[in-house]
Amino acid sequence: MKLLYNPFEKLTEVQLISLGIVFLALGSFLGYYFDARFDGVLDMHTGPSEVTIEQPFIDNIINTFTLFIVLYILGLIVNTKTRLVDIFAVSIIARSPLYLSTLINAGGFLDNIEKNLDPSHPESIQFGAFDVFMILLMLPFILGTLVWFIALLYNGFKTATNIKYTGHKVAFGFSILIAEVISKLIIGYTNY
Repeated sequence: MKLLYNPFEKLTEVQLISLGIVFLALGSFLGYYFDARFDGVLDMHTGPSEVTIEQPFIDNIINTFTLFIVLYILGLIVNTKTRLVDIFAVSIIARSPLYLSTLINAGGFLDNIEKNLDPSHPESIQFGAFDVFMILLMLPFILGTLVWFIALLYNGFKTATNIKYTGHKVAFGFSILIAEVISKLIIGYTNY
């Protein structure tokens, strides 16, 4: 079980990066298959428009490298001996749980719900009992993938930089938010 939350103590950087590349590819294929976009370090959205095969790949590459750059800069501030390869391994592995969130759109479930949402006519929004039940069922799964992502990211960053102080931990939290904003801006700007 510890391997799921802290593989950084058991696996080498080469193993972590290799697994991360495989997970990024599989997660991107899942994104394509389930019409999902990863439009931020923390985000996955589905939509009524068709997702092209390259979009989830580009999203995940942008998100991984944005997270990597932000965490590496923080890592150097926290500990000047922080190794680039360690932070890259953390960045590519930690995003793996987020790829599982694409499964919530199996059968186009979220796409169908989104089609029924018309913000210009809130009175026309209709959810059946099954829709509400499925949304409530999905929430713990989605939150679980997000918590798993944060746990992997924190454990990996802690291992790579040896952070100990509360201020470093707070800076780590802010760095995730900064990476989220930067990745959203880049993905929104490229708007491919």
